[in-house]
Amino acid sequence: MNRALTSLVYIIARGVRGMVQAPLVQVLAMATIAVCMLLLGTVVLVWQNAQSIADRWGVDVPITVYLVDEVEPAAASELASRLATVAGVSSSETIAPELALQRLVEGLGDDPGLLDGVDADVLPTSIEVRLADSSASDDAAVLAAQLRSEPIVEEVVVAGAWAERAEQLLATLRQVAIGAAALVGFACLTIVWSTIRLAVYARRAEIQILRLVGGTAAFVRGPFVVEGLVQGALGATLAVALLWLGFAEVGSLVADAFALAFAAGSLRFLSPPECIVLVGFGAALGVLGSRAAVARYVEA
Repeated sequence: MNRALTSLVYIIARGVRGMVQAPLVQVLAMATIAVCMLLLGTVVLVWQNAQSIADRWGVDVPITVYLVDEVEPAAASELASRLATVAGVSSSETIAPELALQRLVEGLGDDPGLLDGVDADVLPTSIEVRLADSSASDDAAVLAAQLRSEPIVEEVVVAGAWAERAEQLLATLRQVAIGAAALVGFACLTIVWSTIRLAVYARRAEIQILRLVGGTAAFVRGPFVVEGLVQGALGATLAVALLWLGFAEVGSLVADAFALAFAAGSLRFLSPPECIVLVGFGAALGVLGSRAAVARYVEA
């Protein structure tokens, strides 16, 4: 136990000392990683806010069925149950007036007071119908025509071309986020690999001595892995900090410029767990890059 603890202390201390010996190289590496991670964080931030706004606007609801005034809850539930069994329908949900009013209040974001004095009774009961991904493009129109003949149905609204374009935009943003993650991952691995390779080359004599006296591969590799981990983690942390500063400055301006769209939900920054994941992603890339850089000298 004491031997393992001593080895761990040596590995961490030697890794930190190695970084201190070449501060300029370390700063440049972390700054470059930060720029790459900032790109990824920006794409993820845009995608998650677009997804949040789309969810609040109900873009994922192809058909909304508005029922007649004073419809019996049992009748509404019965129709929703029947719709859930229709081929091509993935789900149907009854939206009571109280829930509809709550959604309106939440959708107004910073101005919920606009609905002061509005009673839930003025809103109709509705049913939200979601179609399966395998449904044909004209299934919604056919189902809507059938629903209009129901005696308790007042109106049927089918999401138009704008909803399809919104879904396509979200899908594109999701693909861009995945592509950015792959690009950033490759860039960070290359940066860490290059930096650690320089450190390995500068300390090759030390590595040979450690191997000659019986140092294990993990013991020899450890200090360089620490360097890579710190580079990735600090670079990602710097990226999150810069992203937060930029969001604080630009977020309110964007929200004001697109006030109508963002009435469906104010913009939000990455949550603490999402920030931790981003920093962890950077640290993991640092570890992988450092292991790749030192593998040849340790395992040869």
